[in-house]
Amino acid sequence: MEYQLTADELNRITALDAEQRYAYFIQAVADLEKIWILVDDDGFVLVSAEDERCIPVWPHAELAEQWIEGEWSHCTAQAVDVDTWLDKWTSGLNGDELAIAVLPDTDGPGVVVLPDELAETLLNEMQDDE
Repeated sequence: MEYQLTADELNRITALDAEQRYAYFIQAVADLEKIWILVDDDGFVLVSAEDERCIPVWPHAELAEQWIEGEWSHCTAQAVDVDTWLDKWTSGLNGDELAIAVLPDTDGPGVVVLPDELAETLLNEMQDDE
């Protein structure tokens, strides 16, 4: 069973600033072991931020689904298991020279990190939770 955010939780998360959203993302992904991305027929969605090409990521489907409108109305939210993210996506994103926009909001891309930095932070958090 997927964890479902309540409307209050959704509002509380979206009210956080970029650094607070990043910290929340790390904790939520360590707990739930999923990273959510948006995909379409061509693959995963990219955004531009801080002169970087980035893949936007979210810790919950509901947060990702808020972005399915306008130019992204044809997209769907897809979960990536955290182990798969760490084993395959990190090296793939590095190889493609892509950064990660963590929990973007309407004001901006959120915290932008390199794949290795996100992987290291997630691994540290997951070890702390054991």
